[in-house]
Amino acid sequence: MTNRAILYMRSSKDRSDVSIDAQRRGLHELAVRRGLVVVEEFADAVESGKDDDRPAFQRLIHAIKQPGRAWEHVLVLDTARIARRRFISFIFEEDCKKHQVRIIYKSMPESDSATEMMLRAMMQAFDEYHSLVSRTKGLAGMAENVRQGWRAGGKAPRGYQLEYHPTGAVRDGAPVLKSRLVVDEITAGEVRAYLLLRAQGVPRGVAIARLQLQWPASSTHSMDWQALTYAGHTVWNMHAGRTGGKSDGGDKRRPRAEWLITRNTHPAIIADDEAEAILKQQERALQGRRVRESPLLLTGLLVAPDATGWHSDGCGHYRLAKGRKIAAGRLEAAVLERIAHDLASDAAVATLQQAMAAIAGGEPVDGRRLTGLERRISTITTQIGKTVDLAAQLDDPAPVLRRVQDLEHQRSSLVDELGQLREARTQQSTATSIDAEQIRALLRRLFEEIAESAADDSRRAAAKQALAEAVERIELDPVTLTARVHYAVHTGVNLASPRGFEPL
Repeated sequence: MTNRAILYMRSSKDRSDVSIDAQRRGLHELAVRRGLVVVEEFADAVESGKDDDRPAFQRLIHAIKQPGRAWEHVLVLDTARIARRRFISFIFEEDCKKHQVRIIYKSMPESDSATEMMLRAMMQAFDEYHSLVSRTKGLAGMAENVRQGWRAGGKAPRGYQLEYHPTGAVRDGAPVLKSRLVVDEITAGEVRAYLLLRAQGVPRGVAIARLQLQWPASSTHSMDWQALTYAGHTVWNMHAGRTGGKSDGGDKRRPRAEWLITRNTHPAIIADDEAEAILKQQERALQGRRVRESPLLLTGLLVAPDATGWHSDGCGHYRLAKGRKIAAGRLEAAVLERIAHDLASDAAVATLQQAMAAIAGGEPVDGRRLTGLERRISTITTQIGKTVDLAAQLDDPAPVLRRVQDLEHQRSSLVDELGQLREARTQQSTATSIDAEQIRALLRRLFEEIAESAADDSRRAAAKQALAEAVERIELDPVTLTARVHYAVHTGVNLASPRGFEPL
């Protein structure tokens, strides 16, 4: 059973040139080279990698956990096929490790486990960077609209109506419109009365009952969060991203520092100080829930020398059974600093450099081949257009349309090949250009992000997953208060903390 494997393939809207067929061909070649037999395939066509809400990916996760499965390897083109969010990749890789399933990426050279772990982390960082850049470009227009006082989409909140304005542009034969909020005179009075009570601290249900409003209490929760909108300001980027149908970090809304606010864009129903009073109540309630629910960063990893686990006492401390307590903040900061130091050592960086050199040393991509493919695709595209025009002039266009299908198939195959060559060239370029200092800087940034996530309760789950990828356990002696980090991977390079260190 150890030589059996399955394939996971994903094509996306932003990378349609990396088709399922192209990935399948490349992964079957990889299987032959590794002496593996492919027994099953999982494919998600035209699915984004920004979350894990993909049918085949979910089936794969379920299959990995089944004790009776007949395979132990997952073959994937590159790290971006799994996800363009490191948090999702961490969870998936942790599931695979837990159930003795090995992931093999076609884009990575064979190497020892420590180097492979580092390479994955670096490639996943590039994947997420690419995704974030693409998303930033796509949202730039929306952000500019908000800065100009226009709505960024969605229906008008209770108490307002949308007023549409033509932009002068035409799309698909219809005029492009933008919208602004205007007061709905029928409902604005009730909304103002409700919000004034909420600004005074009156609970939602009590406020609704006192005003005898026919509103479901659940519908007013979003009104409280839109307090700045009711004060006459346009607010955007309030809601957190979603992964697998759930809000990232568990919170529906981003920290207020990340909101984009354009002031005085439409008539106000309440004043600024009233809106601030409502928002402060919401933020206090949210912070209280975070304190109650947020686990400490090292829970599950932190143990005493006798393997007894340190646990959260619910008040920001680690506690050993009923004995000693240690403040979480200082301990976590010291442990993260030590891990960053160990994994960015000269020996570890040199090992990663060798692995990147192996990627860069692959067969170079022929630029003339790329240019030729691009020209052939352009020629076929022109032929398809002319053939479609001809079909429109015929009483029986069926034979001509079959020719269109043939041309589309040819173009699809060429686009597949072009996409693979471009992907290979990009990877070689990245691997060729990166030097030791850049590797060191990237590793440092990766662990800075873990530290930043650890400091933000809404992102702590991502930091815990990242640590679980690299660290097996952290021994903390309750008597001497010295600690030692034991890493989950070992090679000839000593990445551990051999003598221990004093974190407090």
